[in-house]
Amino acid sequence: MDQEILDKLKEILGEHYPNYLIVVLDEEGEVQSEYTTVSVARMLLREASLDFRDDNVEVIWDEE
Repeated sequence: MDQEILDKLKEILGEHYPNYLIVVLDEEGEVQSEYTTVSVARMLLREASLDFRDDNVEVIWDEE
């Protein structure tokens, strides 16, 4: 992750949310993440995985 971009993202998110998780897939196919705390990251990932298991969630992929 580009450190300058990451710092800006963390600054913006930190102004609006006390807890956050940033997950990216870089050009080499590696997953990278930044988060406020490990426990927050685990909780957010768990909640997101539950949302994606729900049959009522429709994912629209942008192919651009």
